[in-house]
Amino acid sequence: MNELITKQLLFDFFEGKTSCLQRKLIEQWLDDSENEEHYYRCLDEWERCHPQLLIDTEKSQRKYDLFLDQGVAQEKHAEDLVQVSKKSRNLIPWIGILMAASVALTLAYVFNSELMYRSIESPHDRFTSFFLSDSTEVTLNSNSVLKVPRFGFGEDVRQVWLTGEAEFKVTHQKNNLRFQVLMGDGYRIEVLGTEFNAFSSARGKRVFLAKGKVKLNLPAGQELYLSPGNYFTADSHGSFKVVTPEEPLAITAWKEQTFYFDDATLAEVVEQINERFDVHIHIADDELASRKIGGIYQAREPEALLEILSAMFDMNITRTADKIELRTSIKQDL
Repeated sequence: MNELITKQLLFDFFEGKTSCLQRKLIEQWLDDSENEEHYYRCLDEWERCHPQLLIDTEKSQRKYDLFLDQGVAQEKHAEDLVQVSKKSRNLIPWIGILMAASVALTLAYVFNSELMYRSIESPHDRFTSFFLSDSTEVTLNSNSVLKVPRFGFGEDVRQVWLTGEAEFKVTHQKNNLRFQVLMGDGYRIEVLGTEFNAFSSARGKRVFLAKGKVKLNLPAGQELYLSPGNYFTADSHGSFKVVTPEEPLAITAWKEQTFYFDDATLAEVVEQINERFDVHIHIADDELASRKIGGIYQAREPEALLEILSAMFDMNITRTADKIELRTSIKQDL
């Protein structure tokens, strides 16, 4: 690490106490992606030492104890309770007003959210590419949604919300403004400038890092740092692992509207089809689900790939209003 870039200098930078020359040195130092992990660790330490909200727990406990004491005293005086009950009738109109105000505030919040943010969606049959206001390039997979600030990013952080899958090529800002991808369920990606692929749904989360450094915040408060080639996966229960796949094509094949299978089971194939095309395919028997396939297949619609699978595995395809069922063909004896 550059000897000029000390922890104290970074702390001064976070507090806005550095000179123009010092800020320039930090920017040049961060051009080397190897320094990003140390930068984030210093930032985490500084944020823990400088919380934005301080809570007086002792004062809160005293108020709570006083509230309980008053409650016990009131229970000992039934006459007072009756008197309070009579007075409370006069409060009924106010309760209605407060409830109406609460509803109005909720609606105002929802309206403000819709006003301040917009959603970019991809249709089920193709992906969408676009640039954000900071020149970050995003390729949004089919059946995916990215929620972004309607009027550009603020001064504190660049933040977006992902549902589905997308590739990000994040631009590094001169002021080292962090770029965050919120994935729901307590998962958050944080970078300065890098390239990565992210997937987020109720079934799980996935992050593949192509270049640079990625910091991952997990629901339990854990933090992970990914290096180029690392592939993070988490299931719906929070269990996760980080591996380095020999062939990442299976992760990024969607950008070419192809499927890459390397000794994958039919169950794994069906999971990818369901995610890509937002359909519900069910395999009727376990033996069929465990059969394996390999190769690269191009498909813009689920039907094209299903026809190939039907011929390979000699199976029947039954379509209903809400699902597609795959079942091993039953051969009739002549």
